[in-house]
Amino acid sequence: MIGKGLLKGLGITFKHGKEKNITVQYPEVMPYLQERYRGCLEFDPKDCIVCGMCIKACPNNVLSLESAAMPGSKKKQLVSYTIDLQYCMFCNLCVEACPTNTLYFTHHFELSTAERGAIKRIYTPAPGTPVADGESEAVIIPPEALADQVDTEAEAKRLKQVQAMKGAISKGNSKVLAKFVDSEEDASLLLIILQGDEKKQDKMAALMIDDKDKARKVATAFVAKEKRDKAKSEEGKQ
Repeated sequence: MIGKGLLKGLGITFKHGKEKNITVQYPEVMPYLQERYRGCLEFDPKDCIVCGMCIKACPNNVLSLESAAMPGSKKKQLVSYTIDLQYCMFCNLCVEACPTNTLYFTHHFELSTAERGAIKRIYTPAPGTPVADGESEAVIIPPEALADQVDTEAEAKRLKQVQAMKGAISKGNSKVLAKFVDSEEDASLLLIILQGDEKKQDKMAALMIDDKDKARKVATAFVAKEKRDKAKSEEGKQ
């Protein structure tokens, strides 16, 4: 019968349309969650055998770990385990891959934080405790300390990028400057300016990493001033 599927769908719609609306008074009343609901991914370091199967299974690079060789043994010891929940898709692939049920989902779903980096969870076994001996305890780094760590890592990365940019300028690479001026000729001129003035080079390298729009304005100003000075010098000679 033509339209049978449409009629069936409309019947279901009308049926549910007559039902009474149910409003959950959250957060005063917590919602009912099914047993297999995936809220927050957790880790139990005492069962970890440092096999890395979870990391290989994760499609979004959410998981990472650090390990060290145990003294007098070929076995590895867990140093730290990190779960970066901001990238987690809750796909459960890591849980399925884990041979010791070290990873598992809880019903905790209130994961929002004031600092983006604070959603990252870092677990460490108790100092000096071998992995998988049943005695290690998980330690979660406080959000405040984690936020400071994230800021420190970000600043170290930024300084490394600035130094790399300064190195490129010092070596005469005008291509890194081409995107901040209108022509290759201006890029070559800007390179000469920066190589002759270390303060300008430091300023330009920092702006190229921190604020590309401002870097372009400053680069344009440097080139324009150099062209004006050159023009005045030529007029003076005539």
